[in-house]
Amino acid sequence: LLEYTFPEENTLCDITIALTEGNHTFYYTHNIWMLEESALPKLVTLHIDTYSDISRKDTFTRGTLTTELNGHTYYQNLESEPLSIRLRGNSTLVMPKKSYKLKFDQKIPFLNNYSERDWVLLANFTDQTLLRNYLAFHMADKLHMEFVPSYTFVDLYINDEFLGNYLLTDQIEVTNDRVDIDENNISLDTGYLVEYDWTVVNNGGSTDDAHFFVEDIPFVMHSPELGDSHYRDGHLTTMDTYMNNLLDTLQAREDYTPYIDEASFIDWFIVNEVFQNVDSGYSSIYFYKDKNSKLKMGPVWDFDLSTGNPGHLGDDLRQPEGFYTPLPYKNRFFYYLMQYPTFQHALKERWNEVYEHAIITVLEDIYHQSADITYSRRRNFERWDVIGKNEDWYTAPEIYALKTYDEQVAFLYDYLDTRIAWLDQAINAIN
Repeated sequence: LLEYTFPEENTLCDITIALTEGNHTFYYTHNIWMLEESALPKLVTLHIDTYSDISRKDTFTRGTLTTELNGHTYYQNLESEPLSIRLRGNSTLVMPKKSYKLKFDQKIPFLNNYSERDWVLLANFTDQTLLRNYLAFHMADKLHMEFVPSYTFVDLYINDEFLGNYLLTDQIEVTNDRVDIDENNISLDTGYLVEYDWTVVNNGGSTDDAHFFVEDIPFVMHSPELGDSHYRDGHLTTMDTYMNNLLDTLQAREDYTPYIDEASFIDWFIVNEVFQNVDSGYSSIYFYKDKNSKLKMGPVWDFDLSTGNPGHLGDDLRQPEGFYTPLPYKNRFFYYLMQYPTFQHALKERWNEVYEHAIITVLEDIYHQSADITYSRRRNFERWDVIGKNEDWYTAPEIYALKTYDEQVAFLYDYLDTRIAWLDQAINAIN
């Protein structure tokens, strides 16, 4: 484990690598520069100024945004761009470092190649590598899923206060550049975006969104959205019936192919299983259906509590071995799908097809991306001094035991390395 020590000035170092094969040891020496802190690469910095405090999830605050890169202000011509901002999230609302939803007055290409009004800043407070969401989205990208949330690291200031490293990403919604399905249609054969979301009932709460139940599983319908001029009660009934028929079909071991796009379910499953995502049977589980089409899964979302990170799981469930999503008390749809030999064989075929370029490469991505955010993450953990110190319901004991950022990254690498090896063996053992 090489720990970056942030020298006071740029320093040339020698690294000697010893490789032993049989009775012979070979030595290789390389010269590397250790850059002092201010010489490290910088991220785009967002400066948001608001007219009042940002204190609520249900109320927007007005403000402006300016971007900066390497001391050059107004990066991407964004200077005092008017916007509204509010808190976002569920359990993350009680954490010190908050996530935010941004709504611009007009569509803008916010560090992306397409224009939208709504964007999200993820705090990743529970992830002491800051990398898990980025890596999962990147894997989904390499699988060529239909829509993958964008993933751009930025530094954030609000009212001149540095709040740390954030991941700028998309709002999960129906648009031409996001979930691209039919919308604004009173017809019952239109596009639908729904979310499997236990938070509707588990927190003793409710939702103002249209929702329905598949047995006891709560689903929130995000499009068509309750309150839109084109919304009809029949929209809710249509998806309620469709999803319940799907689960009934799976429980009866009947043919599911008229209902689902199997390929999208498999890609979603691969990403969530590789990362052993704690929410893959709880919330942020999205499904969408276009008019005259089958149900698809995605986009992938919410991986900060994954890969051995979540402290609220039992010791056995934090281990890198074993299937997680299809456990009977996790995601019921995959519990039944994994009982179909046809689904298992399709999963095996897809896994081996994408293994070399989309799955095992995540191990290389970990250190490449952690290096790219070195300057930002150092300042982030000066602002939020939590590594090896923060012990809460979401902090696994294995995570709490690690006292440096480099140990956190090494833990993530080893976890994914072990998990991918186990999944590769288990999936390829399918007859």
